[in-house]
Amino acid sequence: MLDSSPYFSGFKPFGYQQKALDLLYHHDYSLYTPEILLSGSVGSAKSILCAHWAISHCLRWSGARIAISRLSLPDLRKTIYTEIIEHLDANFVEGVHYKTRSNTCDIVFANGSEIMAVSFGDKRFSKVRSLKLSGIIMEEATDFPDDFFEEGGGFMQFKARLRRIHNVPENFLLLATNPGDPSSFLYRYFIDGKDKYDSRYVFYSVTTDNPFLDPIYIKQLRQDYSFLEAERYLRGKWISLIGKGIYHAFSEKNIHKKDYKVDPDYPIYLSFDFNIGHKKPLSSIMYQYIGKIFHFFAESIIEGAYTYEGVDDFFNRGLIDTEHHYIIQGDATGRARDPSSLHTNYDVIEEFLTRRRVRYEIDVPRSNPPIRTRHSKVNAQCCNDAGQVRVFFYKKCPTAIDGMKLTVLKKGANFIEDDSKSYQHVTTAIGYAICATLESTTQKKQGTVFL
Repeated sequence: MLDSSPYFSGFKPFGYQQKALDLLYHHDYSLYTPEILLSGSVGSAKSILCAHWAISHCLRWSGARIAISRLSLPDLRKTIYTEIIEHLDANFVEGVHYKTRSNTCDIVFANGSEIMAVSFGDKRFSKVRSLKLSGIIMEEATDFPDDFFEEGGGFMQFKARLRRIHNVPENFLLLATNPGDPSSFLYRYFIDGKDKYDSRYVFYSVTTDNPFLDPIYIKQLRQDYSFLEAERYLRGKWISLIGKGIYHAFSEKNIHKKDYKVDPDYPIYLSFDFNIGHKKPLSSIMYQYIGKIFHFFAESIIEGAYTYEGVDDFFNRGLIDTEHHYIIQGDATGRARDPSSLHTNYDVIEEFLTRRRVRYEIDVPRSNPPIRTRHSKVNAQCCNDAGQVRVFFYKKCPTAIDGMKLTVLKKGANFIEDDSKSYQHVTTAIGYAICATLESTTQKKQGTVFL
C-alpha cells in the first residue's frame, strides 16, 4: 500500500508529479517564467498536483496571487477549486488559516495570498487586463476555443499579467489537460516549442502511471473508449480523432448483410431526429438492445415529412404492431411545443400509438447529450479499446450505414456536424438512442459506472 494521502501534508508525488515539482521548486526564476504543460491521460492525477503547487506557492509567498482557470466556472468549481479545498482540509482550518468565497470560487490565506477563479465562457478575454498575478493554472486547456489562443486573444493577455507582484519573484504558467489534436495551438506552442524555447516544458503521464487507481476502473475505461479515444485519453497520445470521420470506430465488423429477426422477448426501440427541410429529412431508426448489444434493423428517412408520417411509415411496413412493446427515444427538443401547434412531436407519436392500441413508453431525456459525448459513446459501442463490438447494422439500414461511414464535422465550425448531407441526421438519432439506453441501463444497475 502506497504511503500517500489526498491532503497537503500527506501528499507523496509519483513519477511525473515529482519531476514537475522538482522543476518548480528549484527553477531559477530570475532567468524566465517557466511555462509548463501537464499532458496527462484520464485519471493521471493532474488536478491534485496543481492543487498542491497552488497551496505551496501561496504559503511560501505572502501576497501571492494565483489565477485558476477553466472555460466555465461550474466546471472549475467541480474540479480544481474543489481539489484545492479538499487538499487543505486535514491540515488547515477554514476561518483561521484561510477563507473561501464560494460564490466566486476564491480562496484567501491568512498571509494575504489569494487563489482566484477566472473563467472565459463569456469570451470576455479582456477581463484579465487589470489583474496582477504571480501564477496561472489552467485546467483542460484543450477545451478552450481556437480564438482564445489567437493573437490578441485571452491566452496572451493572461500571460501578460504575470510578474506584476514585485515581492513574489516566483512566477509560473501551468496548464493541465488531456491530449488533443496535433494541429492545435497547444501542440505547436508546447510540444513543438519546447525544443526552441528554454522556458517551455512538457510532462507526460498516462492513466496507468497512477498507482492509486483501481484496476477495475481502468478496465471500465477501456470498455467505454474506442481504440483511438483510448490512445488519446488513456495512453496520452496527441492524435486526431476525426481524421477517419466522426465515427472512426465503425467498420465492416458492424455490418450484417442480412435481415434481422426480432426477438419477441425484448422491447423494440424507436429513435427520432426531427427535421423538415431540404436534405434534412425526418429520420428515425428501429433497434433492439439484447445482452448489451445494439441491433439496428430498420430505418425511416423521409424528406419533408412530419412526425406523423414517420411513425406511419413504420406502421404501414408492419414494423409497429400490437404484439410488441415499444420504447420511444430521440431528440429532446421534440418535447417543446411549437407556437403554431397544440402538440409536441412526442404528443403526436403517443396519440398515434395509443389509437392503435400499441404498447409503448417514452424514454427521452430533458436535454440532449453534448455532441462530443454522443460521438464518443457511439464509437465505444462500435468497437472499444478492449476489442468488443456492441453495435450491428442490418440490411434494411442503408442510409444509417452510409451515415456511419461518411458523416464529418462542418468545416470552419467549432465541433458541429455537417448536416447538409441527408444521411447525417439518422446518425444523430442513433447517437440519441445509444446515449439514452446506456443511461437507462446504468440507472437500473444503481452502481458506479465510469463513463
